[in-house]
Amino acid sequence: MTARYRWTDADVARRAAEHLAAQCARRSARHDYEEACIRFKDRRGIEHVDVADAAFRRSTKKTYLAYQRARQLERNAARRLETAIRGSQAFAEVLRAAR
Repeated sequence: MTARYRWTDADVARRAAEHLAAQCARRSARHDYEEACIRFKDRRGIEHVDVADAAFRRSTKKTYLAYQRARQLERNAARRLETAIRGSQAFAEVLRAAR
């Protein structure tokens, strides 16, 4: 049997900070994608976008992929944070107190 790593409060705090940074990056990427959509509509003089339109997809591809990547990084950061929390002494104490 291998010993389990005990996550320190500093480890959990670092993971929380990484998660917060990933959230901010995702919000920024989403804003950039929305701006690209607005620019596309303004250039075409339309009110609604058909997301299946090839021209729209070409026009927003870079910002859309950046947004999807930022979402993926945020999900991964959330998972790493959860792992650190579950492995921390504070979480173990909360579990013991809840029983």
